[in-house]
Amino acid sequence: MRQRRTNTMLLSIPIELIVDILLRLPVESLIRCRFVCKSLRSLIFDRRFVMTQLNNTVTGINMNMNSFRLLVSHNDSLLSMYCEGSKDGDGSHLAIKEVDHPAVVDLDVCLCILGSCNGLVCLEIGDDNSIIILWNPCTRDTKVLPQPPYHFQDKMFHGFGYDSLTEDYKIMLATEGPSEVMMNVFSLKRNSWRTYEYLADLRTTDQQGCFLNGALHWITSGTITSLDLADEEFKEIVPLPYCGNTDYSFEGVSSARNCLCVYNDPTEDTDFCIWIMKEYGVKESWTRVIKISSEILAQQVCVEVDKLELKAVCILESGEVLMDHEGKVLVSYNPKTRTFRNIIKGKEDDEFQATTYLETLVSPVTAAEGGGGANNM
Repeated sequence: MRQRRTNTMLLSIPIELIVDILLRLPVESLIRCRFVCKSLRSLIFDRRFVMTQLNNTVTGINMNMNSFRLLVSHNDSLLSMYCEGSKDGDGSHLAIKEVDHPAVVDLDVCLCILGSCNGLVCLEIGDDNSIIILWNPCTRDTKVLPQPPYHFQDKMFHGFGYDSLTEDYKIMLATEGPSEVMMNVFSLKRNSWRTYEYLADLRTTDQQGCFLNGALHWITSGTITSLDLADEEFKEIVPLPYCGNTDYSFEGVSSARNCLCVYNDPTEDTDFCIWIMKEYGVKESWTRVIKISSEILAQQVCVEVDKLELKAVCILESGEVLMDHEGKVLVSYNPKTRTFRNIIKGKEDDEFQATTYLETLVSPVTAAEGGGGANNM
């Protein structure tokens, strides 16, 4: 009776107004709304609504919503962190909550994060007989993928992204063959893997590729190499930043503010720096945005300078930088106050992975039918 009354009330409100109100709500509230009545549930999980909510999140239209998250796989736990901070320089509020494991995952198995895109997280579960799943941490929707044609120990580098031309999510796993690189590409639409032989010597500094502008990106021997997910071809897009006489060893590539960014491996002679490519594909647009003393960093994570192995995880809205040292220490640096704080500091044998993701309604099950994509993240 109550549901019928709710349906009647909703019919008296213009549908455009209902949609506008719903699009202003965080995903957690939208998920709760599906239990109000059938008409709301149908509207919220309609493909057009899902795509609109996704695009609003990607483009930052809903600036009042904290939809940017950090997913951390730590020991047997999955943690979600609020990663959006204030712009006033006072620092970011990093609220941490534990996330339920995907239903198909045992609590004591190894989890490897292969990437995230449009709110979907790609996980590899297990060691020798591993399986790969696509999972939305917000809706808990999960899809187990067919067994990949490779062995876990042979994996060289990987990535996960979205091909907007075909509205298809794709996973790329590069494995080492006898004399070539074997490129294994999974298409969610086809629900199958394809394998290519790639004769060029591809040695990347970081295993996980960075998805941006329809392509995955890695650092390879002095340049950034991308894999265009539309034609599944590797391309060299731009040289790394020119640093004059300073010899920087560039360690990894990530994205910040919808731009590619790279960071170096700090040494006794070089500080830890982050550069952003403000105009995609234009080498002159490289701009250094962060510089941190390697000596101070070493003191913060309690290691010698020559043992620092840092990864830039993300840059928050406040300008703070989250950095990961060997999967053992997650530290935040505020460039305005030049202060550090430890977010996660594990024991000697602890290890974690971290990736950013968005809060969306995209389902890995319905996404296989096409749609549910956006252009950038």
